[in-house]
Amino acid sequence: MRAKPIIDPQSAALIVVDMQSAFLDPAGVMYLEAGRSIVPVVASIAVFCRDKGMLVVWTRMSHEYMRGGAYPQLFPQHFHADGTPKLKRGTPGFEIPPALGAIPGDVFVDKFKYSGFAGTNLASILRQAGRDTVIVCGIATNVCCESTARAAFSLDFRVAVLSDATSTGNAEAHAASLKTVGLAFGYVLSFSELRECLSRGGLDPKS
Repeated sequence: MRAKPIIDPQSAALIVVDMQSAFLDPAGVMYLEAGRSIVPVVASIAVFCRDKGMLVVWTRMSHEYMRGGAYPQLFPQHFHADGTPKLKRGTPGFEIPPALGAIPGDVFVDKFKYSGFAGTNLASILRQAGRDTVIVCGIATNVCCESTARAAFSLDFRVAVLSDATSTGNAEAHAASLKTVGLAFGYVLSFSELRECLSRGGLDPKS
């Protein structure tokens, strides 16, 4: 049985993936009903990690540079008739709802692909801050969260994904994504396990 990770909060960052109004507001263009259920726990995790000295990063998805390739054919409903994206910077759907408790001292990374690392300076931000471990939460588990976790692993970051602070529209897809991450890319932890890792300097490897 794989031992639980030892996480030093001074070397770790919480990455909150795409908890934006477009996904969380029932009127949002990409509304994910299951995403609303994790808002309170994500907000609590952000406060906890910030208080422990972890860097808190919020990614924000925009489709401004997804007009080429297969994406418009896969999701035509995400674009206006003239081809412009419905989710883009400067629109209400792009913003993070106040209930999540993001603060100006946090880091905000605007992304244009599923992964938070693709075409962004996220890796540089983390390395300059001395962070070699990332804790991933947010939406959707099997798309942007998993893509971000995979990219982090490929960039030699230690990775953990929070099972009860990620969500997607399908329970089977959620479970399968977490299984894949836990098999090959990092650790899968609950918020309770994360608290123990940070509070005690890691769980007992025999647990």
